[in-house]
Amino acid sequence: MIENRITLVRNYGIMLRETQTPSNDYLIKQLPVSTVFVDKKFKIIHASDKWITDFDFTNRDVHGKSLFELFGNISKSWKKDLHSVFKGKARLTGIENFYDTQKNEKWFEWINVPWYDEKENIIGVIIQTKDISKTIFDDIKLEKLEILFRDKSEISKIGSWEYDAVNDKLTWCKITKCIHEVPEDFKPDIESGINFYKEGYSRNTVAMAVDRAMTKGISWNETLQLITAKGKEISVIAAGKPVFKDEKFLGLIGTFKDITDEVLSKARTEEQERIFSSIFNSSYQFTGILDIDGTFLEVNDTALQFSDLKQEDIVNKKFWDAYWWPIPDMVKEGLKQVIAAAAQGEFMRSEIVVLDKNKQPIPVDFSLKPIYNEDNRVVSLLAEGRMIKEMVEARQKLKISEQKFRALYELSPIAYILSDLETGEILDFNSSFEAATSYSQEDMANLRYADIIPDSSRHKLINFIKEVESKGTYGPFEHIFVKKDGTSYPVLISGSLVGNKKGRKLLWSTAQNISEVKKKENQIREEQKLLKTLIDNLPLNVYIKDLESRKILVNKSELVYCGFKEESEVLGKSDYDFYDEKSALISREEDLDVINTLNPILGKETISVKKDGSLTKFMTSKIPLIGPDGKASGLIGISMDISDLKQQEQELRDLINVTSIQNKQLINFAHIVSHNLRSHTANFSMLLEFLVEEKDANEQENIIKMLTEASDNLLETLDNLNEVVAISTNVNLDKKPVKLNNKIAAAEKNLAAFLKKNNAKIINNIPDDTYVKVIPAYIDSIIMNFITNAVKYKDNSRDPVIKLTVSKNEKYTILSIEDNGLGIDLNKYGEKLFGMYKTFHDNSDARGIGLYITKNQVEAMNGKIMACSEVGKGTTFNIYFNDKA
Repeated sequence: MIENRITLVRNYGIMLRETQTPSNDYLIKQLPVSTVFVDKKFKIIHASDKWITDFDFTNRDVHGKSLFELFGNISKSWKKDLHSVFKGKARLTGIENFYDTQKNEKWFEWINVPWYDEKENIIGVIIQTKDISKTIFDDIKLEKLEILFRDKSEISKIGSWEYDAVNDKLTWCKITKCIHEVPEDFKPDIESGINFYKEGYSRNTVAMAVDRAMTKGISWNETLQLITAKGKEISVIAAGKPVFKDEKFLGLIGTFKDITDEVLSKARTEEQERIFSSIFNSSYQFTGILDIDGTFLEVNDTALQFSDLKQEDIVNKKFWDAYWWPIPDMVKEGLKQVIAAAAQGEFMRSEIVVLDKNKQPIPVDFSLKPIYNEDNRVVSLLAEGRMIKEMVEARQKLKISEQKFRALYELSPIAYILSDLETGEILDFNSSFEAATSYSQEDMANLRYADIIPDSSRHKLINFIKEVESKGTYGPFEHIFVKKDGTSYPVLISGSLVGNKKGRKLLWSTAQNISEVKKKENQIREEQKLLKTLIDNLPLNVYIKDLESRKILVNKSELVYCGFKEESEVLGKSDYDFYDEKSALISREEDLDVINTLNPILGKETISVKKDGSLTKFMTSKIPLIGPDGKASGLIGISMDISDLKQQEQELRDLINVTSIQNKQLINFAHIVSHNLRSHTANFSMLLEFLVEEKDANEQENIIKMLTEASDNLLETLDNLNEVVAISTNVNLDKKPVKLNNKIAAAEKNLAAFLKKNNAKIINNIPDDTYVKVIPAYIDSIIMNFITNAVKYKDNSRDPVIKLTVSKNEKYTILSIEDNGLGIDLNKYGEKLFGMYKTFHDNSDARGIGLYITKNQVEAMNGKIMACSEVGKGTTFNIYFNDKA
């Protein structure tokens, strides 16, 4: 039968080399053999009715459909054979199985032969098949089927196996044993075969499949994991089919294929796809894939985010219709040409401007690259865009920077020279060089570096070149340049080695004209001499110290003070070499403070004690000597001996203090006298005017009486003023130590009747051995005045109580006199409390003179008075008696 089919195919092949006609198509439909014609794209062109019936395609239009679409599970071996037909191979045979619409498994034999046109060109494949499902286990067909299976197994590395249920014998082919990694003499059985599967899902699945095949006649085809005899875990496709005859179970047949490499390859492919997708979507660049007609196939997330679009907004749309082109009508044709060129294999790249999601123009580095398949044919295009906003801005800045550099280069007061290191040829110079040397651009062609230096300096050129070649730079150092007219001038020169594309060693040099600098240096040296002469003749001690407080410069006054004649005897020494340790330590601490804080010490009075014990008072200033780095490198010291001045100053200060006190009191007294006498004289004047004009005798008598009272008041005022004058003029009265309690006792005795009348009580808490240094006459007046006031300004709701206490500090003995009287509003009257004729209550006896006199007496003894008071609770007066002066 096989031979008959082959002959038939050959006859049809010859027939079909002719031009097809409708009658031929009708003839093919009626072929008794199941036949189908497919083109090079494996699309069905003709099919016999039997082929359509055999494969259950009666209800489907198969014409124009792909063979792979109809048979989704076509084996790789059959695909390979189909491709081989296009290379001229014929009589390729095999068997395949498939499931019909009822999910029934069917087996068929196939044969592939080329399909030729009238010019002997292969235009497709003619496939003939035969349904062998019913006869697959016939004795006549069994041997042939085994041969076919074996051939297929060897080609596709698919193992086969057979279980004879009658004899309970399981047979594995060579490939199946190889997959299980067992020796060729291994004899399997059903149980051991199942146990090779990985425990768990795989073993349970195959055990259940075998059981269903034996009991229910159900075939299986599963992808499972298996553990080989050598412990290797692999992935396999295990398929099996039960064999029945006359409804009697005869056994099982099946195939076995190792797909570990395919699984791993698939996993790697999926991983590569995942990595590609990750890279594709996380790329900083805008990336899209187009077909060769310019239609978007895919766009990465970066581009979508940039344009605020989704995949569906871009995919399947034309490249030139994309959202981001600023003027589509103007650029559309150009983009079409770019696409066409890239489709022909050209790599396109340019800088363009696109619009972002806010319609803002953004510069982009755009490229379009062709993508080739394995046949070196362009199958798609890769479009990429990288935002270069920063680069464009940087390029613009660089351009501006270059312009600035060029401007600085030309306008710089320093000469720039570009020369060839090896030949000495001068290639370029700026206007400063031109102005300094008088060489022009026209002279440059014949100008060499050796031409601008004097003959006497040319021997230095060799060392100069060696330094450049070893270090890449040279200088700065002083040199001489020769002008065009032959005159020379000094320069400070430096430079660095650069290169160009041709490998030439080029040298950039800078030359600063230092003629003026040299003049300044000479001038500075002269000025330094003058300054040294001036410093040496100053009536001040001047010195400079380093960071260790060692003297590195002294003038003559400092040299003499230190007791030496030569600077070498002083320089390098510190204060520890000249003064006692305490004075030297204080000086060192001052030096460190000035050096570390950079804060100068100005006009500070210090005392230095030499090692011989002699003491000198100085007015000293120390100023940090700050270097270019902003840090102190030492200090400058200036000091003046003020020992005699300090003595004279103290004497003058004492005289000024006395004069100041007297002057202040005199001015105050003058104001008081002026005010009081003016008031009295004004009163006299008015009363006299009234007396002259008054005619009534009684009224004249009253005015005379008023004149008498005014006269008495004037005499009282004069007495008070005399007392104040006496206090102010007696500032040099001697103070004597006086026992305080004796004075208090005397005051109590003198005021006994007054105190008794007012039911006043004095509480004296002063220790009996308390002495104060005072003018005796003043202390009596002070105590009497304060006790009298305490009673005079009592609170009528309670008896007056006066407490006397004393305390001491380093300078004063402090007498506190506390009463429980009316109190004084110090917020209101505090500044006037001790003023003359200042009263703070309605008491008719208040004259406002007592506190004023008391204050003058205390201050005359170099003391002071302070008051604390609260209205309604009383007052405390603290009298500070000066124990030192």
